[in-house]
Amino acid sequence: MAAGRNALLWRKAAVLGGLWASSEIVLGSFLHNARLPFSGELLTCIGVALLAAGHRLWPERGLLWRSGLVCAAMKSVSPSAVILGPMVSIAMEGFLMEAGVALLGGNAAGYALAGGLTLLGTLAYKLVKLFMVYGPDTVRVYLRGVQWLRGLGLPVHGASGPLLAAAAVYFLAGCAAALAGLKAGEDAEGCAAASGAGFKRPSSEKPRARYHSPGVLAAHGVFIAAVLASGKSVPVYALAGGAAGYGALCAALYPRARRLLGRAGLWAGVASASASAGLLLGSLPAGVYMALRAFLVTIGFSAIGEELANPALRRLLERLFGGVFFETLEYSFVSLPGIIAGLPSARDFARRPLACLGTAVRRAPHLLENAGGRPVFLITGRRGAGKSGLARELAELLKSSGRSPGGIRADGFWENGRRGGFDLVDLFDGSRVPLCRRGVREKVMAGEFGFFSAGLAAGAAALSTEKLASADVVFIDEIGPLELEEGGWAPALRAFLDGGGACPLVLTVREELVEAVCSRWGLRPSAVWRAGETAAENAFASLLVCIDAARPSR
Repeated sequence: MAAGRNALLWRKAAVLGGLWASSEIVLGSFLHNARLPFSGELLTCIGVALLAAGHRLWPERGLLWRSGLVCAAMKSVSPSAVILGPMVSIAMEGFLMEAGVALLGGNAAGYALAGGLTLLGTLAYKLVKLFMVYGPDTVRVYLRGVQWLRGLGLPVHGASGPLLAAAAVYFLAGCAAALAGLKAGEDAEGCAAASGAGFKRPSSEKPRARYHSPGVLAAHGVFIAAVLASGKSVPVYALAGGAAGYGALCAALYPRARRLLGRAGLWAGVASASASAGLLLGSLPAGVYMALRAFLVTIGFSAIGEELANPALRRLLERLFGGVFFETLEYSFVSLPGIIAGLPSARDFARRPLACLGTAVRRAPHLLENAGGRPVFLITGRRGAGKSGLARELAELLKSSGRSPGGIRADGFWENGRRGGFDLVDLFDGSRVPLCRRGVREKVMAGEFGFFSAGLAAGAAALSTEKLASADVVFIDEIGPLELEEGGWAPALRAFLDGGGACPLVLTVREELVEAVCSRWGLRPSAVWRAGETAAENAFASLLVCIDAARPSR
């Protein structure tokens, strides 16, 4: 059990570290192209805010330093000629965030201290780097600068005055970034997964027997690093030709790349964001360069993720670094294209930073699942806690937003203080038929309830492939003892799960049956919502994220 919790913690770190790494790739590219001053510090503040928001979502000890290690490892494709420095800096930031929260706790003071320490670490890293590059003359230059400030009549307050002032500014900026992340994390907290998911892929995913090559893996890494390092030194037509050739090669070699290339919505978003960035920079070619780089990086990471499945490489890395850490990196590279696709544009982030940050963090429970899998959400609670009521609220919110809920809901009623029975509601057209009644003898019984043949037939029709073809979210209310005995909605649930696709599924399950239901159908919920405790608006936000992620592939 402890090993399972540790694996899940590493996987959460993969999601959080992947979000951090993707912000470095996408927003970092924009900031550097825009030539904004202190862009490195701004990226660090974004990382601090993401870590604070993610830790608020998953307040677990060890999450922050693990996320730093994941992000640092993913910097191995950095365009920098020397990647060791940025990798060490990012890993250090994760440990400093962890230290701040450990000292004062997972509260506002703890997160503020963590953010302040992290930005101080960034300042210290810059000073050490300057000293290492330029040697002892750095100190003399600094002292000359202090004298120059005194000559201007500024209150320097000793030789250390400017350095202390800079440290104070960095510390306060880190505090502000962490508190902003805390606010975004509180807004997303209702979407947290109470999942006991393990770390293996779903059993329905068949392993693909294919040839792997360490040389090909290295070639992908070198190619992506070269693309990132080249900047604008490569003519745009040459970069476009390279992108077309590389995309065709990856599509021929990797199924995941073929699926990725088929996501028209994803590439339309990349093109739109890049064009907006080009207009903002006053250079349309700059936007074209950004779009081509985004295409190459996205396809490249997808290919790297598949090549990391090389059994020989896997065994070697597991011996060197441990199985869990390798699984974490593999998951991070596989998930990165989806993470990048869900990031806001730089313009949106500049306009609404907190809202964009909250949206990114709300996607974390969905990203916790394997890329391309069907997200499953559970509504649970005791008998009479309002599980069906929460399902009804979610379906109404979906309809009011223009989405199409499908599936079934069981509306109960009471007689003499006891549950008298349930009526079945087809969410597609709103039709209602009696489903079961207490004390009625029927062919199908579950405890004291007899299930009417007409009600079961109506439910089966509502859960048919034809009825669910246009649904954005599918509800099955509920999965209980009858289904665990392969009756009721069990055949429809099995057919739906085996049918593939990415349409979100919402199941209502009594709390004492959650473990048995997840075990029987191999479910790993993206989130578990407790009736009476989870706000319908928060659950609705998670569903919208999954709907938007599923639509391009449908």
